[in-house]
Amino acid sequence: MTTEQPIKKRRKISYLPSIISISLVLFMLGLFGIILINGNKLSNHLLENFQLTIFLNENATEADIQNINRQIVAHEYTKKAIYVSKEEAAQAFAKETGQDFVTFLGFNPLLPSIELFVKSKYANAETIKQIETELRRNKAIQDVVYQSSIIEEIHKNIKTIGSTLILISLVFLLIAVALINNTIRLNLYARRFIIKSMQMVGATHWFIIKPFAFKSFLHGLYGGIISCILLSGLLYWTPFWIPEIAALYDNSQFAILFVVVIIAGIIISMVSSMISTNRYLRMKIDDLY
Repeated sequence: MTTEQPIKKRRKISYLPSIISISLVLFMLGLFGIILINGNKLSNHLLENFQLTIFLNENATEADIQNINRQIVAHEYTKKAIYVSKEEAAQAFAKETGQDFVTFLGFNPLLPSIELFVKSKYANAETIKQIETELRRNKAIQDVVYQSSIIEEIHKNIKTIGSTLILISLVFLLIAVALINNTIRLNLYARRFIIKSMQMVGATHWFIIKPFAFKSFLHGLYGGIISCILLSGLLYWTPFWIPEIAALYDNSQFAILFVVVIIAGIIISMVSSMISTNRYLRMKIDDLY
């Protein structure tokens, strides 16, 4: 074993804390990104579960019902529409209350209905009102029922939570930049005399900066990959503990997030390295002590 091999080995080990620090910071940044993505999916899920119940006239024919249902399904605002017959409504009511009111009354007073669920971008008070007005023009429709207060409350909560998450995400980003920058600076601090020595023997700034920038590129890349592996593991195991969360997963958005995390790690690491190296190049030799 040559004397250079132990030195190279020690250098690789000395870079390990830097890579681990970067990967942990990027993991926290990526974790918050996942929370943002799932929060957006959850808000869409809540909005798309908002229901309008369209009650049809008792004398509406099967052809009328099919025609209305077909028209509703064809609209761009419709997420899904479920037809509920008088008999199905009676069965659902009896199951919910535990009482067979049809036998007691001798007839079924309930009306056939269509349960309409709109797409999230149309689930706002103004658009819902327009949809209601449009539906009421159909003479085969007796009434349109929905709880307007719920849609307003959902939007109010989404706006509040969204603003809070955006503010926290900016704070997380600043913390990530500060921590990675500090890690790179500490790493270069131990090599400040090497940087100055290269300058004193006539090496150009770019010649000196290039190897440190490349190292930082690798550290950011490795840190980003490690953080993405940790995030993937978290995404894989979480549904085993919280099964409902799997419905909020969007793999395409997660893939974009992973790419962003890796690129962020590389850019922050390289920029921090170049700034710190330039700083030592501008310093006088006495200031390095």
